[in-house]
Amino acid sequence: MYVTWATFNNVRMLLMACMPIVIFYLIWLVNTSEGIRSEEGTLLDLICWPDGNAIPVIIACGSIIAVVIELYGLYQLFKAGLPKREYNVTNGLFYYIWALIVMILIFLAIMFYSGLQSTILRAKIKGGITKAMLRYASHLPSKVAIDRLQTRFRCCGRVDYQEWFYIPWFTTEESVATNAVASNRFVADNVPYSCCSKDVMSPCIHHGVSHRGVIYKYDPAKQLTIWSEGCEEKLIYEMMSVSWRFNAVMSLIIITMILQVIAVRYLHTAYKNGLHCGNQITCYAYLLRSATDTKIQQTVYSRRKAFRKKKPKQTRTLQWVTGSSQPALRRYLSSTDSSDELLKPIFE
Repeated sequence: MYVTWATFNNVRMLLMACMPIVIFYLIWLVNTSEGIRSEEGTLLDLICWPDGNAIPVIIACGSIIAVVIELYGLYQLFKAGLPKREYNVTNGLFYYIWALIVMILIFLAIMFYSGLQSTILRAKIKGGITKAMLRYASHLPSKVAIDRLQTRFRCCGRVDYQEWFYIPWFTTEESVATNAVASNRFVADNVPYSCCSKDVMSPCIHHGVSHRGVIYKYDPAKQLTIWSEGCEEKLIYEMMSVSWRFNAVMSLIIITMILQVIAVRYLHTAYKNGLHCGNQITCYAYLLRSATDTKIQQTVYSRRKAFRKKKPKQTRTLQWVTGSSQPALRRYLSSTDSSDELLKPIFE
């Protein structure tokens, strides 16, 4: 397609106006991924390492690289509006196009990896919570992870609070077997203090949960003072919502980058074919090079070459006619006596 300087400048200004918005969302990705890594990521990392830090760190690194590329493209587009003699950005726009393509592929790979991890995450969370609960009494990091998990998501146990009835979590002297939960060996109807509900105004009863209490008028059939829901589904739902939020923002950024690649490619080819601030002509621009584009470019080049050689050729021809032929013409005219003899060779 043919591009004028007005179209070229309008597209350039529109890209420069949209780039700060893209940079803003990229910075939002960096900030949000860091927040997820320090909160849910650290919690998930204690349960099933290293899934809590892997995806947020990858997203943050990719977003930082994308911010640098967008700033580089903004600088190149700014120079494209200046005279070409002082600032030639043909190579800069070309490098910016390829950098955008690489970033699109990186974001697609991150989204694929995030979706793949989401399917594997359920099994890892199930095994990680169960393992941490079994080591609650003897392993301090597991105790910290479970307490933070139950306090953060207002839950108790992996599926429900009754799982704690089969784990001796309140003593460090007894070693817990790996298949303790599967054996269904009742220990005590006690749960950790981190299971206590913050919505109930009465004192928390986390020892003897199944028994009625006379002192505090506690009746487990009417109201529990602990969280009754499990942590597995809440943690999976939270991680899935975070993943979908990241993927939605990255999808919008990918679509924007694809539009940037198309627009910058047209600007690059038009600029390469001679359209710039000092030469505001109608110039041909293309997205992908084809045989027609090559013929058009060769035709334009040949026309420019012919136009450049036209004046010197005309000058040499005029000099040859007026300079070299004048002496012979004068000798011929001086040798003739009349105009009839001058015209005689013409009519013969």
